[in-house]
Amino acid sequence: MADFQEQAMGLTGLTIDASSTAPSRAEFSTFLNDGVIDVTEKHLRMRPSDDYLFLAVSAEQTSQGLNLNGAKISSVVRESGTNNDWRKCSKIDPSMQGQAVSAGSIHLATKHYPSYTILDNGAINVFPAPGSDPNAFKVYYVNNSPAETDGSALDHASTGIKFFPKDKIYLVILYASIKSLQSYLSSINISTFSLSASAPANIPSAPTISGGSVGAITIASLPTAPAYTAPAVAGATEEITAAIDSGTIGTDADFVDFSKWFEVLGHMIEDEEDTELATSQLGKIQGYVQAYQAALQNQLNIFNDANVEYQAAIQRNLQQAQIDMQDAQKEADLALQASIQDYTLELQRVSTDASKYQALVAAEVQTYQQEITEKSSEYQWMAARLQDLKNEYAQAFPVPSQARAQ
Repeated sequence: MADFQEQAMGLTGLTIDASSTAPSRAEFSTFLNDGVIDVTEKHLRMRPSDDYLFLAVSAEQTSQGLNLNGAKISSVVRESGTNNDWRKCSKIDPSMQGQAVSAGSIHLATKHYPSYTILDNGAINVFPAPGSDPNAFKVYYVNNSPAETDGSALDHASTGIKFFPKDKIYLVILYASIKSLQSYLSSINISTFSLSASAPANIPSAPTISGGSVGAITIASLPTAPAYTAPAVAGATEEITAAIDSGTIGTDADFVDFSKWFEVLGHMIEDEEDTELATSQLGKIQGYVQAYQAALQNQLNIFNDANVEYQAAIQRNLQQAQIDMQDAQKEADLALQASIQDYTLELQRVSTDASKYQALVAAEVQTYQQEITEKSSEYQWMAARLQDLKNEYAQAFPVPSQARAQ
């Protein structure tokens, strides 16, 4: 039988293992425990008479003051003075404790008609006061300490839940899956584009070449080699987000700064559980992504245009060098030929470097655009899956009007 972790991975498409961080295995185990409590409370709110499905029983108590940390008490029983002859205790107000032990009171508690009360601090007192067998008491209560069926800790590797109906276990896995998706979505982020390719360096100075009888030859200087400049993405003054309306989200600075948009979206989904606001924020992020992709492409177009001009200038100088070479050859000036040949080879090197740089820039921009597309698609799929699971979970606990309609 698949454990709870494997079942949740099947529902969400997430990988939850020893190395995962959103969620980690420890977080997933916490989600399972929280899910047991949430399913129990929601079901009993809808059907209070089903509390027997979730009942645990305390050990036999021989003294007052048992505290079950706020668990809902179903019943309290006390031995009658005969071992294992359990009598149900009636509940009384704490103010009636004195009357429960007063010999002349009509509310006097006896071993055959015992009573109990719950104090402000949650402690349970039973009347007549308990003692060792055959005068012990025990409490039946709605379990509030989730555990595996064998009593061990409930965690990712569990396959069952103690004091819990089997037909409700799927809802616990569904709850943990929802929380896991929320955790994962809040961790998704798109890094700022950073160009790793280095612009070509060591542009040769335009030489003044002389020798033989040809006279001085001057070749025009090359323009500065173009460099790709990525659009800025750094808060309220950045090129992209400064042009996007933030009024649909709020006026808080964190909601305006793109670097925190995914954090804000995670907050809306995981903490506020505001689907409508999260959908609006997701639309804003998608608008940013589209605008940023367009800006990346625009900068690439600018770079490509400049590179065309740069390559043309190189070609012009190459042609001039070839003409000068021919002139030098005519004059049989070997020294001049050598100088021009060196400069020609240097120009060819610069041209090759510029072409390599252009190819690297294009490749990095394409890779980054692909990353944006993939993460955006992944986010949309995960967000849609989250909403499907939340709808399925909500349908298991219809509001009273819906329950009557069914």
